[in-house]
Amino acid sequence: MEFFEALGWVGNTVLSIGVLPQVYKTWKTHDVSSFSWSFLLMWAFGVLFTFIYIAHDNIINGDYQWPLWLNYLVNIFATFYLVFAKFRYGHSSLEESEKGEG
Repeated sequence: MEFFEALGWVGNTVLSIGVLPQVYKTWKTHDVSSFSWSFLLMWAFGVLFTFIYIAHDNIINGDYQWPLWLNYLVNIFATFYLVFAKFRYGHSSLEESEKGEG
């Protein structure tokens, strides 16, 4: 393994692991109040579309960049879970805050 390939593996592994604490915290607490819809949706579709681009290019060229696949697949699943959590748990936190105002 050459230097730049190792660098790619390390960087993409760190990026893949970096999202997991937020996913775990959200799964345990159901607290999504700090997530903005615009951020979540842009991030989710950004990683999805970038992965499709990378996969298409890799398949056409026959040269697979596995570190990128790892990073984007983990981020796709994690980010779409956060979108799901925002949809699922965001309503109850909104209802609770409205009750406190009334």
